[in-house]
Amino acid sequence: MKKFLPILAFSFALTVTELSAHCQMPCGIYHDAMVFDQIDQYVETMVKGFTYLNDNKFATPQERCEFVRWIGSKENASDEVANIICFYFIQQKLKPDDPMSLDPLKSAHRLLFNLVMIKQTVDMKWVSAFDSEWEKFKLFFHVQGYQCAVEKRSLREWEAKRDKAIQDGTFKKSEEIDEDDHDAMHMNGVEHTH
Repeated sequence: MKKFLPILAFSFALTVTELSAHCQMPCGIYHDAMVFDQIDQYVETMVKGFTYLNDNKFATPQERCEFVRWIGSKENASDEVANIICFYFIQQKLKPDDPMSLDPLKSAHRLLFNLVMIKQTVDMKWVSAFDSEWEKFKLFFHVQGYQCAVEKRSLREWEAKRDKAIQDGTFKKSEEIDEDDHDAMHMNGVEHTH
C-alpha cells in the first residue's frame, strides 16, 4: 500500500485539477502582454518579409533561397498566430453565452481571414489590415496604452543614459531624445514606431 500512496495522491491531484480548471492552461503560464508581444513581432516580421519579397528580383541562387525561406516563414508564422488567436483568445477568453463576446469574436474572425490573405499573397495591404484589426482587438482585453517590449527596453536604455548624464552633470533639462539618440537607436537595431 505504501508504494501506491504517491500514485494515489498524484491521481487525486490530477482529478482535482481537472475538475477545478476553467482554462486549457493553468493560470499564470501565459499572460496577455507576452501574447501581444508575440503577435506584434509577427507583424514586424511580415513587414520585413513582404518588403524583401516585393523589392527583390531573385536573380541569384542565394536570392532564390531567401525567397523560399521567407515564403516558408510567412506560412509557418501565420499558422502560429492563427493558433494563438484560436487557442488563447477564442477558446479561453471569449465566453459563448456572453453578449460582450460577439464583437471580439467578429474581430478575431477578421484577423484569421487576414492571416489567410497574408499567406496567399505578398500584398502589404493585408499586413496593414491585420495590424489595424489587431490594434482594435487588443482593446477588447483592456490594453489601451500597451507598449511593446522593444519600446520599453529602448525607453529604459534612454532613461539609464539620461540618469548617467545627470550624475555626470552633462545632461541639460531641455534635452529629450534628440536626433542623434534617435538615429543611434536605429543603427543599433532598436526598432520602434513613430
